[in-house]
Amino acid sequence: MVREWKSVWKRAGCLALLLLSMCVLTACKEKLTPHTLMESMSQNMSGITSFANKVKLDIELEDVLYTTSISMDISLESTSDPKAGHALGRAHVKMRGAELESVLEVYQVMEGGRRATYSSLDNNWSKEVSEQTKGSVITIDDSLFAKMSDSVDDFHIAEGTVDVNGQECYQMYGEVTGENLKGLLGGQMLNAYGLVKLPDENAVSELVIPITFNIYKEKMLPARIVVDMSEAMNGLYDQFEKTTNVNSYSIKLDFDKYGEVEEIRVPEEVKAAAG
Repeated sequence: MVREWKSVWKRAGCLALLLLSMCVLTACKEKLTPHTLMESMSQNMSGITSFANKVKLDIELEDVLYTTSISMDISLESTSDPKAGHALGRAHVKMRGAELESVLEVYQVMEGGRRATYSSLDNNWSKEVSEQTKGSVITIDDSLFAKMSDSVDDFHIAEGTVDVNGQECYQMYGEVTGENLKGLLGGQMLNAYGLVKLPDENAVSELVIPITFNIYKEKMLPARIVVDMSEAMNGLYDQFEKTTNVNSYSIKLDFDKYGEVEEIRVPEEVKAAAG
């Protein structure tokens, strides 16, 4: 009888140890850190062939004599094979007492191994060809998430989750350099596609800028990226002894579609109009 009880206790002990090990492993697996979140997002983005997102820019620069305000709402589509992008939206600009609303459209495709960008303001098309094939003015460099995963140790994960586009999301926030931000969003987006003349383009790379990532909990893909550059830009203008006061300088990107974008082609009438 004693022997039987010893055998039962031994089996129970082994079972308890097994259950404890499973619990520990599960807890470790489910534990979220900024590094694991960024790594998961990076890995999942590497398998994405296309995505669509919306961009909203809100900028207000106050100077001694006038205030400049820029509001932009743009829809972006991007494919990786072939590598191409399309942007369409509106810009509302108040500058030096004048007020203007314009339609912006950009196509970016590869032509003969070079990057061709067709852009228009109110249907006045122009074309620019670049030997540089990396980076983009209208698409996001998904490989940068992998580069940023090594520099997110000081990021924080918010308690609880948030809702973006009707889906549950994790929220992670911290600071990035202007260099990383230019790689992530494209340099053109940071100066509102040329509507803002910065004191020094190169100095932007040295700025430290707050950024918030919202990540779809189920898909582990970017849901929203919010950047508030107001304070950093104020410091930049002060550094170069400019009188400009930056009241707001924010960029928000919402990602709502993955793998649903059809092949992007530049219409023949656009090619003809661009000369």
